Amino acid sequence: MRIVIALGGNALLPKGAKGTAEEQLEAAKEAVKRLGKTLQENQVVLTHGNGPQVGNLLLQQHGTSEVPEMPLDVLDAMTQGQIGYFIASAISLTGLHSATLVTRVVVDPADKAFENPSKPIGPFYEKPVRAGMKMDAGRGYRLVVASPEPIKIREHDAISALLEKGFVVIAVGGGGIPIKKNGEGLEAVIDKDRATSLLASQIDADLLVFVTSVDSVYLNFRKEDQKSIEHATVEEAKKYMEEGHFAAGSMKPKVQSAIRFIEGGGKKAIICSIDNVDSALKGKAGTIISA
Repeated sequence: MRIVIALGGNALLPKGAKGTAEEQLEAAKEAVKRLGKTLQENQVVLTHGNGPQVGNLLLQQHGTSEVPEMPLDVLDAMTQGQIGYFIASAISLTGLHSATLVTRVVVDPADKAFENPSKPIGPFYEKPVRAGMKMDAGRGYRLVVASPEPIKIREHDAISALLEKGFVVIAVGGGGIPIKKNGEGLEAVIDKDRATSLLASQIDADLLVFVTSVDSVYLNFRKEDQKSIEHATVEEAKKYMEEGHFAAGSMKPKVQSAIRFIEGGGKKAIICSIDNVDSALKGKAGTIISA
């Protein structure tokens, strides 16, 4: 089976962690350990977020004038290599072969997202500490940057070729590096879930999995009457979105991306946590979205 698994930030940088190399490597080892059997028995692409890491890197740049600042697309590339290295190191311990692919994603430079930044990156703050910060799903203030719609995964054919050769592929890190059709980079951070869904469609994946910080999708999340969704059809998921059950900065992009994958010909999408991912892949946990 060909599976695309998106590892959320919490799976690679646990809440409360400072973000040291040691912490991120240990988190990657734990994630890979929980995915062990799935990686061994299937063709798997692992994608990942980079919101905390790219935001931290941006803060580091703003903290010194001794070296030139790099544009955001270059920071995307840097964090792809950084996080991909941690995941590849963890996979090496299993005896499997992996390949980390610096992945570019074509976007439209006229996308309205460049005029209305909305993608939260970096650490959380109790109140804004600089211009360009907004509240992120009630969790705190974060810096927001442009997040254009992904149009095409430039290296999708290389990813398929690596899968056919037996590699676990680490790709589309942080949503990929946003570029124009001619390859020129653009300053933005693409939503990882949308880019992952697009990749899954382009390589004809059988299953799309979003690993996030909660064990399933909930109705009335964090309210007294919250209810876990075990299974939802595309139509039901759309209805729940229209009713406002999913926060724009957290669960909504995952549900939207699951719907896009299925409407594009995919069979099934799962949303779960790293703690229950093994059970979710067996159909015994998480939230399943299907036609």
